[in-house]
Amino acid sequence: MGTRYNRFFGPMRDAVMRWLFWFLVLLAVVWWARRRFFATDDASRLSGKGARADGRRAKSALEAEPMLQCAHCGVFVPTSEAVRSGGRVFCCQEHREAAERGRA
Repeated sequence: MGTRYNRFFGPMRDAVMRWLFWFLVLLAVVWWARRRFFATDDASRLSGKGARADGRRAKSALEAEPMLQCAHCGVFVPTSEAVRSGGRVFCCQEHREAAERGRA
């Protein structure tokens, strides 16, 4: 009985395995294409050719930058864009100058 079973299912099993192999290959190609061409998040876009070699740009896009509050208007600005003067933080040069004029 075992011989008949193997004779009947042998060719069928080979065909099923062949279809399964090509299905998995197609699935891998679709996954790669979606990831490569239809990426919507910054991390996947930065991991491509446009990312800087040292990784500073990719790191800043993935991590939140500390925010500081303007001493004049109270708006929060990123640390890299803040203007500092006399131990105080301002959102722009105009607010720094306005605070200087207010003191004098």
